[in-house]
Amino acid sequence: MKLGLFFPKKTTDFNKAAASHWIRVLQMEKYYKELGIEVYINKPFKTYDFAIFFRKPKPKYYRFMQYLRFISRNIYFDTCINIFDEHEEINSKRLEAAHKIAAICDGIICASDKIAEKAAPHAKSVFVMDDPVDFEHFNKVKEKINFDNPIFGWSGVPHKAIYLNKYKEVIDGRTRLITKDYIKDVPLEFKYEFIDWDYNSFPEALLKCDIGFLPRDIDEAYNSGHSSHKALVFASLGIPVIANKIPSYVKLAGYYDGIVFLEDFNDDVEACINELKKRDPDISRLKNYYSCENQASRMLDYLTSRIRCCS
Repeated sequence: MKLGLFFPKKTTDFNKAAASHWIRVLQMEKYYKELGIEVYINKPFKTYDFAIFFRKPKPKYYRFMQYLRFISRNIYFDTCINIFDEHEEINSKRLEAAHKIAAICDGIICASDKIAEKAAPHAKSVFVMDDPVDFEHFNKVKEKINFDNPIFGWSGVPHKAIYLNKYKEVIDGRTRLITKDYIKDVPLEFKYEFIDWDYNSFPEALLKCDIGFLPRDIDEAYNSGHSSHKALVFASLGIPVIANKIPSYVKLAGYYDGIVFLEDFNDDVEACINELKKRDPDISRLKNYYSCENQASRMLDYLTSRIRCCS
């Protein structure tokens, strides 16, 4: 089987690629190859059994999908966000492109069940590949959690740190933000330690935190489709997580007991911490499901089933 993976920026540097590209493409290449798949990244002058284009819909990407249609037996569009409703990342032009892309593709691959729910009415086929974790890279477990005076950890796209302001009195002076240096452009109302995100040092940066603290507005169309990855990287190291009930985080909680939700404790962070003290943050079930090995195997099963379906 020949698999072509395509995304707009031509790089194999994890630090220069968009987060979704290193999560869903670059770190997966090795694991696809271990399954015997012949994999190429951004090589448009070959022919493929399957080709997958990653991330956001745009008119010019629809034109590229038309090209992939000529060089591939089956083509798919992979998205880590809801592309079938207008929101901060999807304007009317991108929404139109999303519908055209869905019509030409053999299926839409989604980073969360919520995105799949939105994609299902428009796609020939829908498959959920949850954001995976490379446990050869995230290969340590937090040994001791300081619940009495915890360091709260947050990582993500800088402007999303604004949701932390609501809890400024609790997290002031004991928060680490792991992101790019343009966090300075976000009007944060609490004191924090900044750690510049780097792929190689990311696990060690996370291990400097006692609790992953990840509030979001779950009513926003963009946030409701959010993948599990921001919570998952903390959880993969055995670090407890306090978050809002993003659907993908609720799914993660089915594999990891060390996550609690603000909604269940009347938005009381201290009550969440007290509950976490009772939990066992064992990562064995999480590791089995969210590993790159398992997600690569699930993807292979899906693609081969589509060959049979569409032949």
